[in-house]
Amino acid sequence: MMAGPCTDTRWIEQLDGVVADVFNIMLQQSCEVVEDAADAAEIGIAAKILLSGAIEAQCLVEFPQATAKKLTDAFLGSQDDWEDALIEDAIGELCNMIAGGWKSALGATASASGLSVPAISRARAPDRNPPNGCGLRMRRTYSFRNSPFTVSLAIREHIEKMNQPGP
Repeated sequence: MMAGPCTDTRWIEQLDGVVADVFNIMLQQSCEVVEDAADAAEIGIAAKILLSGAIEAQCLVEFPQATAKKLTDAFLGSQDDWEDALIEDAIGELCNMIAGGWKSALGATASASGLSVPAISRARAPDRNPPNGCGLRMRRTYSFRNSPFTVSLAIREHIEKMNQPGP
């Protein structure tokens, strides 16, 4: 079992590609990897989705409040002082799209896995503890409209036995 963060560039590139695709295709926005950046400071809101079945994993997205508002603006196509519930929906939907896109990229092996409903957390550090047995972990910082956010994936050991990430 791998211990610690993932260093396999295939997995990292796949995650980066899924995040970029979600922003490009679903939001018509760009999103870039922020190399050598500290984690998004002052997490204001986070969403977590669990994958279960043939593949067991956890996807976590974390946003400072200002970035979460920008994301909600992009989802709804206008700028406003959004209610917390709308911001939470936008963050949960983004987490769902990233987890679903990553699951789809894995191909047939992942088809027997289901996604949970997003769990939202605010005003406290989210539970970053991956499910027991997770051996492959990735945590990446991205920038959307010059604002940082992070995406983390924690994957159980048995996925490591797959030859490589999907095409």
